[in-house]
Amino acid sequence: MPVVLRSRSRYEGDSERPQKTTKPVARRGRRSKSKEDENDESDSAISDDEWGSSRKFSSNGRPFEIVSNLPCSLEVPQYNSALTHPLSVKDSAVLYDSLVSSRKTWVRGEMFELYFSKPTRTVKEESDQNKQDAAAQTTTMQIRDKMQKMCHCTMVGGPHHFPVRMFILKNEELERKWQLEQDSKKKEKEERRKRDQEEKKRRVEEKKKNQLQKKQEKEKLALLHKENKAKAKQEMEIMKLKRKEEIKKAKEEHKKYRKSSSVPRVVSTPLSARNSSPPPTSQSVNDPKMIANLNLMAQRDTKLNALMGIVANGEATLEQVEEFKKFIEIAKKMPPPPGWNAPQIPVQEEGKAHNEKVEKTTAEEIKEEQMDSAIKVVAKEDEKKEEKRASIKSEDTGNSVDPRIDSEKPVKRKRRPRGSAKNTEEDKSMQLTAFQQKYVQEAQMIIEFLEFTQARYMLPRNAIIEYLEDSETYKISWVMVHNKKEIDKFRNRRVKDLSKGKKTEEEKQRASQEYDVYDDEMCPTPLYTPMTIAFTGIHKRFNPIMLHSVEPLEKVQKEMSSILTIGTRLSGYNLWYQLDGYDDKNLAESIRVDLNEHEHELRGKRQKK
Repeated sequence: MPVVLRSRSRYEGDSERPQKTTKPVARRGRRSKSKEDENDESDSAISDDEWGSSRKFSSNGRPFEIVSNLPCSLEVPQYNSALTHPLSVKDSAVLYDSLVSSRKTWVRGEMFELYFSKPTRTVKEESDQNKQDAAAQTTTMQIRDKMQKMCHCTMVGGPHHFPVRMFILKNEELERKWQLEQDSKKKEKEERRKRDQEEKKRRVEEKKKNQLQKKQEKEKLALLHKENKAKAKQEMEIMKLKRKEEIKKAKEEHKKYRKSSSVPRVVSTPLSARNSSPPPTSQSVNDPKMIANLNLMAQRDTKLNALMGIVANGEATLEQVEEFKKFIEIAKKMPPPPGWNAPQIPVQEEGKAHNEKVEKTTAEEIKEEQMDSAIKVVAKEDEKKEEKRASIKSEDTGNSVDPRIDSEKPVKRKRRPRGSAKNTEEDKSMQLTAFQQKYVQEAQMIIEFLEFTQARYMLPRNAIIEYLEDSETYKISWVMVHNKKEIDKFRNRRVKDLSKGKKTEEEKQRASQEYDVYDDEMCPTPLYTPMTIAFTGIHKRFNPIMLHSVEPLEKVQKEMSSILTIGTRLSGYNLWYQLDGYDDKNLAESIRVDLNEHEHELRGKRQKK
C-alpha cells in the first residue's frame, strides 16, 4: 500500500528549488500582505536539509523525486517499467527508513501542539551561563509542577505503537470553580442535615408524646379493668354466700316437709339424693307422686341416678339440666307407684313460695358458676399480658420506646452479601484522587513519549473522542491545520480591530468568543489533514476524565465542517520501496548507512539502560 509522505518545512526564494506544490491563498477576493505574512508562507515546502538531499541525490531522469532523503512520486510506482536492475525491498531500505522517519516525526511532536520542552545547551554554553542555570531549572520545575501524571498507556498512531505517560494540566480557574461548587454542595448538605435533624427531633418528640398518651390510656384501662374485676369478684362472693344460705335453708325446710309427710320411703334406693335432693322444677315440692316416680326410675336407671347427684351438687351443665327436666316431666305424667298413697297434710303457702324459689336456684346457680369461671379465665389471661409487658419495659425510663413493642415491623439484621469484599476492592480501584475529581468535566491532557522525554505535547481539544468498550480503547479524531499559525495571526488582527470600539474587558472578551475566523471571507485557506489516534491500557476509572477532555461535540462538528468546506486537503506522495541497483546505488547506499547509524544509536541506548 503506498505511503503518503508530506513535507511541512519552509524555504525562502532559491532559484534552484522547485515550485511549491500547494500555496495557501485567500478564498474570496484579495487582501494585502504584510511583511510578516510574506515571511510566513505555506507549510508545504521542504527544508534546506531536504533540498540538500535532493541536490545530493539528483533525480534527473528518474521516475521519482527526493523528498526528505526518500524517493517519492505523485503517481503510483511502476517498478517493472521504471527499474532495470530492481533491488529488493530489504536491500533498498526505503521502507525501514520511512518508518524510522515517520516515528521520529511523531515523537518530535509534529502532530501535536508543544507545551513543554527541556532546554538543551552545549558544554560551552553551560560553562558561560552557570548563573542562569538555577533560574532556568526553577522555571522548568514550575512548568512541570503544573502537570500531574495520570497513568501510563499506549498510543497508536498509524503503524506505530508508542508507550507514553499521560498527564493532567492544572487549571487554577477550573479548580477555583470546582472548589466553589464543592463549598456550595457542602453548605447545602449541612443545611439539609440540620433540617433532617430538626425533623427527626420533631418526629421523636411527637412519637414520645403519642407513646406517653398511649401509656396513660393503657394504665387507665388497666386500672379500670382491675377495679371492675375486683368489683365483679366481690359481687360474686356475695352472690355465692347468699346462694349457699338459700340452698341450706331450702334443704332444711325440705327435710322438715319430708318428715311431716306420710309418704313411704324406699329403703333400698341407691340414690345419693338422701343427702342432696335433685333440683326441683315447678310444683316439685307439691307433687309427692312425681318424687316417688322419680325415685323409682332412679332405682332402675343408674344413669339417671348419677345425673340426679350431679345436678344436686351444682356440677351439671345446661344440657344436663335440660335432660334432667325431661325426666321430671316423665315422672309427672306417670301413674303413682303400686301401694302408694298421697299425703293428706296440706301444704302451707310459705313453704310453697320457698320451694318455688328453690326450683329456680339450680339452673341459675349452674349459669352463674359458668359465668364466674369464664370471668376468671379472662382475668388470668389479662394478668399474664400485663406481667409480660411489665417485664419488657422494666428498664424503660418512661420516655424511650421499646422497638419490640411499638415498631410496626420487626428489626431485621442485614446480611452481608456474598462477594462484598470483592465489590469493595473494585469500588476502591474505581476511586479518583481529590485532584483528579476536579477535572472530571473538563481537562487538558498532556502526553510524553517514553522514547523522547525532552518534550511534552497537548492533545487536541477540538476533537471527537469515542470509547470502544469491548477493547477499552479511546479513539480521538481531529482535523490538523498545517497553516494554523498563519490563521491565528489573521484572527488576532481581526479580533484586535473588532475590540477597538469596546470599552470594558467583558465586551472585548465577548467579541473574541463570538468571532469565528473560518466564517471570515478574508481568512487564509486552511491546509488540513484528518488525523486519528488511539489510546489503550487506560484504567476504566479515568473514563469520565478522558470523555470530557474535548470540547462539546456540536462545537467541534461545526468547526470541522467549516474547515472541510473552505479548506484544502494536502496532497501526498507515494514512496518507492524498490530502487535500481545501478542507477540509484548512491541513494540506496546512503539510506542503508543512515539505518546502520540509527541501529548503532539504539544499541548504545540499550547498553546505557
